[in-house]
Amino acid sequence: MGRFWGYVRTGWERILFGCVGAACLAFTFYFLANAQVTSASAVFAMAFFSFFYSNLARFKKFKGLGFEAELWEDKQKEAADLIARLQKVVSVYTREIVMSSVMRGRWGGDVSWKKRWSLFEELQASHIELGQNIDFSDLKGDVERTFIYDLCWPLASSVRQSIDEAKAEASNAGVARFGSPVVDVEGFGIFQDELRQIVSADDQLYHRAKTENIAQKTLLIARTAETELRTKFSVEVRFKDGILERLEALDRVMDQRPIVVTPELIEWADNPIDQG
Repeated sequence: MGRFWGYVRTGWERILFGCVGAACLAFTFYFLANAQVTSASAVFAMAFFSFFYSNLARFKKFKGLGFEAELWEDKQKEAADLIARLQKVVSVYTREIVMSSVMRGRWGGDVSWKKRWSLFEELQASHIELGQNIDFSDLKGDVERTFIYDLCWPLASSVRQSIDEAKAEASNAGVARFGSPVVDVEGFGIFQDELRQIVSADDQLYHRAKTENIAQKTLLIARTAETELRTKFSVEVRFKDGILERLEALDRVMDQRPIVVTPELIEWADNPIDQG
């Protein structure tokens, strides 16, 4: 009820002229039905102007009876549609700019993650400042996936190298154990199968980075291989200093998505632990 009276207070002119126009239009049909064309024409003119004045506030401009009136609502809709199309174009260009920076020179390039995140935040802030309400959550998700991958890939590569070295050591021990030529062919086959089943890396790390905790995944590979090589082959995996500790720290960070990008994480991505 309150909204109704509010509309009446603000639009009483439109209501009044609308009612007058409706009454005049009714009389127009009455006069036409009684063959009073002159009276019908006069009353219809009154109805027309009444309806026109009742909608005058909706027009952006009006030149005269020529008829060059523009509906304000129509222009607003056109402007809104244009803004929506421009926002889509801007979103595409922004995505290309950011992803080009993210993907360019990721392996040994001169574009740091500090610059990449700064570019993303600068573009996002510029759009907000211009009043462009554009949702960049998908773009940020893709940037985050690549960022997470760059954080974990050097660590996963180091883990793989350490496990492969331990597997090579176990393989050499197996050759020495079974001799050459191999006498116990069946036993040597079982030995080789068990060694091959030890996983040293996940080849789908980049794709998993979008939704999964790849630090946890890499840590699981490292711990599992370490246990199996020790218990089944009496070989110790020698991981590089700080690798597993860094993975444990990243595991805690990636447990909540989206991750909180801190200067420390950016520093880790730009300066990974030496794998040598």
